[in-house]
Amino acid sequence: MRVKGKRALVTGAGHGIGEAIALKLAQEGAYVFVTDIDEDRVRQVASQINSGGGEARHVKLDVTLAEDWTAVSSDCEGLDILVHNAGIEMLHPFEEIDIENWRRTQQVNVEGVLIGTKALLPALRKVGQTRASGASIVIMSSVMAMVGVPGQAAYNTSKGALRQMAKAMAIEFAANGWNIRVNSIHPGLIDTPMSDEIFDVWSKTGVMGTDDVEEIKTAMAASHPLGRMGKPEDIAYGALYLASDEASFMTGSELVIDGGWIAQ
Repeated sequence: MRVKGKRALVTGAGHGIGEAIALKLAQEGAYVFVTDIDEDRVRQVASQINSGGGEARHVKLDVTLAEDWTAVSSDCEGLDILVHNAGIEMLHPFEEIDIENWRRTQQVNVEGVLIGTKALLPALRKVGQTRASGASIVIMSSVMAMVGVPGQAAYNTSKGALRQMAKAMAIEFAANGWNIRVNSIHPGLIDTPMSDEIFDVWSKTGVMGTDDVEEIKTAMAASHPLGRMGKPEDIAYGALYLASDEASFMTGSELVIDGGWIAQ
């Protein structure tokens, strides 16, 4: 019960990493607002939490729409934890990047964090000023914020922006005395529906030298020093730590969870 009595909001919680984070926070005692643009999926996730003895509410949320954030903010009094996880990834060679796809990637991955944080800042500040443990914002970046990968310039750029945004917010919020910690998580290759989509693209383009998706997955697992891809739960435990009081002296930090991939 490491976040018992806290209230959390997780974006992109209908699938993959976001779903795992929502489930883990609820398991550890938080009341969770489970949000995603896919309302059917977050309804199922919230139902799973509630039927398992936890507490959750599902909310349809398009992170790019200020009106959606305004609506959800009215229900988030006493919000302790905000996890910005929603994101998209588009694969295009640099010379073939369409400006609209580029803008959409930045809009979802970067602007969504800006709009959402601004909307929920009053609730987070109130918690920061009334509870010694303060509030916590966790931003899902990526190891792609630290290294370049062919065909992912738009995604690399967006995740790099999030890495720096987390630091900028952390320092400004601390300077203002708001008692709101801001940290980023940098997952490596995680076995999720998003990675499956990437493998499918690679199989069709032949960039891995094979059109067999399972062969691609095996090769990518072997590229990690720990010999496997990550699981959504691996990232959920990191988010739980940063959200909990155990990380009360962490702000502006980067938590890399990648099986040693970028340490090579």
